[in-house]
Amino acid sequence: MNESFKFYNKKNTKDKEKNEESFFKRFLFSNLIKTLIVLIIFLGSLIYIKQSNDNKIAFKKIVYNNSLSFAKIYNLYNKYLGDLIPFKNTKKDKTKVVSDEKITYQSITKENNGYILSVSKDYAVSSLKSGIVIEKKEDKKYATIIKVQDKEGLIITYGMLNNTEVKLYDYVEKGELLGSVNGSLYLVFEKDDKYLSYEKYL
Repeated sequence: MNESFKFYNKKNTKDKEKNEESFFKRFLFSNLIKTLIVLIIFLGSLIYIKQSNDNKIAFKKIVYNNSLSFAKIYNLYNKYLGDLIPFKNTKKDKTKVVSDEKITYQSITKENNGYILSVSKDYAVSSLKSGIVIEKKEDKKYATIIKVQDKEGLIITYGMLNNTEVKLYDYVEKGELLGSVNGSLYLVFEKDDKYLSYEKYL
C-alpha cells in the first residue's frame, strides 16, 4: 500500500510539472503574439508616416489633435488579445499618489455642460475613474483641463487644475492625483455624446 501511494504521489507530481510547463509555454507564446502584433502596428505607423508629409500631417491630426476613444481601443484589444491594458504599466509605480477619498465640496452649481464645485484652497484632485488621458489643454477660464476616459466610454473633464504632471495618453488609476485647484473645481461627465448628471459619480 505504501509503495502504491509513493507511485501515485510521483505520478501526481509529474502531471503537475507537465501542467505548469504547458501553462508557461502557452503564456510565453500568447505574450509573444501580442508583442508581435503591437510591433507590427508600431512599424506600420512609422512606415505610413515616412511615406509622405501628407501622411505625417494626417497621422498627427488623428492621434494628437483628436480625442482617441480609449474605450473602443480597450474593447478591441480585450476582444482579440485578452484582458491586458496595453497603456497600463505592468509594474506598480510606487511613486504615484493614490487616494481612496471621494471629492468633498461645500456647494455645487451648474455651469454650461458641467458643474462648478466649491472646495477648499489648494485642494488635491484625484481621478474618479481609472482610464486614459485623452485630452490635456490650457484654457483662459478653466486653467488646465484634463479629460480622462474609462474603458466603459465615460469621459470626465477636470477643469481649473494647477500643478498637474499627467500627460496626454497617460494611464491614470482611480484615486490617482491629477493636480490641485484653488477653491473651485470644474467637472463635466459625458458618455456617447450625452452630458450626464453628477449624482452617480460624486
